[in-house]
Amino acid sequence: MFQSEKLPLREILKWAHEGRLQLPDFQRPYVWGDEDIRSLLASIGAGFPFGAMLMLEAGGEVRFKHREIEGAPKPEREPDLLLLDGQQRTTSLYQSCFSPTPVRTRNAKGKEVERHYYIDINAAVASPEDLEVAIVGLPANRIEYDPIRREILRDLSTREKEFGADMFPLDQAFDWTKWCFAWMNHANAKGRDVTSLSDQFFQGIIDRIKNYDVPVIRLDRRNSRAAICTIFEKVNVGGKKLDAFELVTAIYAADEYDLREDWLGPHGKHDEGRRARLVGAKGECDVLKPVSSVDFLKACSLIATRRRRVAAEAEAAPGAQLPQVACDRDAVLALNLDDYKLDAEAVERGFRGAAKFLNERRIIWQGDIPYPAQTVALAAVFAALPPKALTVVADEKLDLWFWSAALGELYGMSPDSRLARDMRELIDWIAHDGPTPRTIEEAYFREDRLDSLRSRQAAAYKALHALLMRRGSRDFVTGRTTEIMTFFGDQVDVHHIFPKAWAKKRGIPPRVFNSIVNKTPLFGGTNRFVSGEAPSLYLKRIERDRGISAEALDAILRTHLIEPELLRADDFEGFMKARKAALAGVVSQAMGGKPLVPSAAPAAEPESEPAEADDEDDGEAEAA
Repeated sequence: MFQSEKLPLREILKWAHEGRLQLPDFQRPYVWGDEDIRSLLASIGAGFPFGAMLMLEAGGEVRFKHREIEGAPKPEREPDLLLLDGQQRTTSLYQSCFSPTPVRTRNAKGKEVERHYYIDINAAVASPEDLEVAIVGLPANRIEYDPIRREILRDLSTREKEFGADMFPLDQAFDWTKWCFAWMNHANAKGRDVTSLSDQFFQGIIDRIKNYDVPVIRLDRRNSRAAICTIFEKVNVGGKKLDAFELVTAIYAADEYDLREDWLGPHGKHDEGRRARLVGAKGECDVLKPVSSVDFLKACSLIATRRRRVAAEAEAAPGAQLPQVACDRDAVLALNLDDYKLDAEAVERGFRGAAKFLNERRIIWQGDIPYPAQTVALAAVFAALPPKALTVVADEKLDLWFWSAALGELYGMSPDSRLARDMRELIDWIAHDGPTPRTIEEAYFREDRLDSLRSRQAAAYKALHALLMRRGSRDFVTGRTTEIMTFFGDQVDVHHIFPKAWAKKRGIPPRVFNSIVNKTPLFGGTNRFVSGEAPSLYLKRIERDRGISAEALDAILRTHLIEPELLRADDFEGFMKARKAALAGVVSQAMGGKPLVPSAAPAAEPESEPAEADDEDDGEAEAA
């Protein structure tokens, strides 16, 4: 719903001056520099096109907070139109050609300066095809100095000096006749006939500026907010893309609600915002550090759209179309302020509940979260469920869903649609004993996936790392388990069991020794202690240097699903076979006893080994 038309540039600038045309508040500040402005003025003076402008009729469903075109008077009225695309051009032309005040711009070095723009009449007429060289910007006092000698190079501080230098001020472009006659009279008094020069300049170049028409796409006020925001982003390809949070912030600002302040806290008091409360005063809740403002809005959208669906289900006839539970971009942009105010506190509590859930599963560091989208889903579930529904049974159900989705690697594609479906099905399953969520039914794990899990970024890799820590894996040297309070001090990460250097010397391919089967959670100091020696050697050194008995160390090894005798014998093949089977059992158990899918037929051996993205150096922590 739009129309295309051509509007006089003069009319558009007049609307900006009167406040009929304003900017939506999400538009970024005016940033054009001196060279950009002179190039634009030259294009218009030559009659060249400079692209269409996009305007939105005000007064529809979407109410953006608005502000005046930079440099225009503070408006005392509501706008008729909002400028979605064309801000930099309109502001440049308004300040240089319509307003008597200087243009606030930047020079070639990026320094903020004020400029009045002139056209050298003689240069413009002599070379109309190269107008840019004829356009000059002078400081606010209209006097240009030599930057080294501080001598005056050009002084246009009075009308008489403008006339004498044949320099036309562009802020007179739309009402040039008075200046032109005064200039001609000044020239005649000096014995100069400038009639021909005047005709060529004013009837040609300046008339082109005065009568310039601009292509305008005018969006009807009946367009939805999602459509308007999408159209704005399509045409605003040259600028930084606005995310949904910035657009929703601008929409809420029309009702005098500062969403950015709500999220980040008041200026200078960022510890009072929702984000700071989620992460903690000292950043102690690390798993919530990746939660973005858009993630928070997604959780709110899930709650609000589910509430509408539940209400519709209560009244709908059989087969009726029901509203969708959603958190995609359109749903977030459609989140109204009343819903946000209603749900924000519950969603904040929901994220804290999600953090507790993750920490209990030994997911303590943000880099260990299998899928960030699962954090959003958990937050929405905890926010929507009544406290009495949060039972041990509910925890077990969420546990099964969480590991199934992570180990089955189901959130790698279209996470928004999956988490919206999961949120609705999880609540129905937990609160109303509904059917098992489809994500649990769809999840599967192939046995040979254990061989190919080498990337620290893979969801299943992270899940297995957490499962081992949750099962109580103890550090080889200290014997301590991984605890929330000591995780970062101990620098826990996944490290090789058979060291890389040892494996390389024996010609074992990286694709084998870098798999999750040969890795386990260890403290950073222990990994350096292990170094690059054979397991039989570093185990004896641990016993000798730390006074640990062989029996005690064997018990520690078993918490990692390691058969001690195989490790002590440096039996790599036997170790890999036994541990792979043990890890397969952990995966099956985490997925509710679901059997693993048998391995496929072995693929042909590659001629050369691919580089491993997360290949660690012996004795050093593996890069996260």
